[in-house]
Amino acid sequence: IELSIKEKKLLEKAKNFSISNFTSKKVKWEDCEKSFKDAVQIFSNNGYCGLGLPKELGGQGYNFLEQALIYEGLAYGSGVISFLIETHNNIAMEIGTFYDTSEEILELVPDMANGKKINAFALTEESSGSDPSAITSYAELKADGYHINGKKKWIANAEEASYFNVMVKDGYPESKNIVMILVDRNTPGLSIGKNKQVMGLRAMSCCDLEFNNCIVSKKRLLSDNGFKEALRAIDIARVFVPAIAIGIAQRVIDLTINYLGQRISFNKPIISRQGVQWTLADLSTKVEAGRWLVYKTASLMDRKSKISIQASMNKLYATDVAMETTTKCLQFFGAQGYTENSVLSKNWALAKLLQIVDGTSEIQKIIIGRDIVKQTNE
Repeated sequence: IELSIKEKKLLEKAKNFSISNFTSKKVKWEDCEKSFKDAVQIFSNNGYCGLGLPKELGGQGYNFLEQALIYEGLAYGSGVISFLIETHNNIAMEIGTFYDTSEEILELVPDMANGKKINAFALTEESSGSDPSAITSYAELKADGYHINGKKKWIANAEEASYFNVMVKDGYPESKNIVMILVDRNTPGLSIGKNKQVMGLRAMSCCDLEFNNCIVSKKRLLSDNGFKEALRAIDIARVFVPAIAIGIAQRVIDLTINYLGQRISFNKPIISRQGVQWTLADLSTKVEAGRWLVYKTASLMDRKSKISIQASMNKLYATDVAMETTTKCLQFFGAQGYTENSVLSKNWALAKLLQIVDGTSEIQKIIIGRDIVKQTNE
């Protein structure tokens, strides 16, 4: 893969934008003196909302590789804010491009594209995370619409969301079929729980949802093959979440190199010591390898290739590299890196989150392992 001049510029522009808008105001944004909604408006004003949506629906019309480059750049300045906008953008792109939806839903997409309305993805339940088939919430289709009952947990962007893309069983909890329904925030019967503060990432809202005979119009059906669409949505996340992981890993390495070049210990800059150099050499090599795995996966997505295994490798490798990089670099910073508001500690917390969301590292190994076994039987 050789990046074009245009693609390189997308990455650099996103990096510079994120640094100028979010890095210098780190405490205000990431500690919630300003809200994610405020950040979305800045993203929208600068062309970072609706990245994958076609221009006729109000989007930017970027392909998957271009989006991956942008998310890598955005994450360099603020990993958590870029993760939240990536979550919103993915749902808008999927609604506008993948589903055979009603005109009523398509009319909502432009407001998603420009950030006036924020989206959230509601799949996870108490006993169902990486396995969509294990959900028990359900929707009964009646004359007046879908009657939804059940609970969802750990829904990112729930406090800010206007719409929830909800996966539920078709008709009853034991059904093998899943449907996907777009639910308005203010629909009677939908209750949104209190924000659960996740480790080190105050800018991220995370709430539970409860549906008690929540009635939604038939026209809000996104897909009657929700299991397939949920897997596709997860594959898309496994293209972009690794891009964010690489962005934060590179930021941490750059900060560490600068810090160790200035920090004097025993009359010498710490970075002059061979053991330190070797650690940074290993980390830099792994980040570079992860970067090109992200680009290849995104490029395969653009070619409409089957990418589930590739996406799992991408998610596994990039997020594990981000975790290793932030952990080792935080160690170099010592107490200064361990403080609550340091860039090191916040990116460390985000790296751990990225290892968990959209299928844990262990789930990725299961997926890849099954494919290896399958190859032996062919």
